[in-house]
Amino acid sequence: MKVKKLPGFIKNPIIVAIAQTRIGRVFTNWVLQGMLIMNPVEIAYKLCVDAILTLLILVFYFQNITGYDVGIAFLIAHTINWIINGQPVALLMHLDIGKNNAENFISYIEKLEKRIKKKKYLAACASYGSLSIGNYKPTSDIDIRVIMKTSLWSKIRSANFCFVERVRAFLSFFPLDLYALTIDEVQVRMNPKEPPVIFYDPTDILKSTYNELISFEEFDKNFREVVLPAQNK
Repeated sequence: MKVKKLPGFIKNPIIVAIAQTRIGRVFTNWVLQGMLIMNPVEIAYKLCVDAILTLLILVFYFQNITGYDVGIAFLIAHTINWIINGQPVALLMHLDIGKNNAENFISYIEKLEKRIKKKKYLAACASYGSLSIGNYKPTSDIDIRVIMKTSLWSKIRSANFCFVERVRAFLSFFPLDLYALTIDEVQVRMNPKEPPVIFYDPTDILKSTYNELISFEEFDKNFREVVLPAQNK
């Protein structure tokens, strides 16, 4: 089971130990739903989805609404949002529960790359992590970061794109770790020792940021010619 990366402000050894247990990981994943990683615009988008779902649950399932009803409706909405955003799928892989089929895994990524290239409101997109350097396992997920353009409308559309893609991944039971960030946030949060795989970079924003890059074509070829045969043995 992978060691869970925790925020720097969590230093208490007891809390750290609890957070590394399976129950602790599920609970923190349900509570936070990636908000420690998200850009503020994507956090606002996620909370809006929570609010809309809460309102719909209250309207259709509760009468003479009380504060208690609002709390229950919010917990249900928060859980639904957690499920449809695909968070549990990647979580299961982190807990070594369930396995990917390597052929289905790379096929899904190839289709995702084509969808990303059609979204002209995105500044760029790349994948990060050990998978980028060929370290694939049947429990691997893929860490993809969408780079936002500077306008607020583009950021909202980027957040919506990530939401839709996480829902799509959930329906396909695909472990997708996808968030929208600014280029500055990506530089701070992603491991600089792991060169990104470039899915989309029309203005060379990533090319001018990193000394070492991997093209998607190179990544795809390596996976199909090296990783895939090794997994099929």
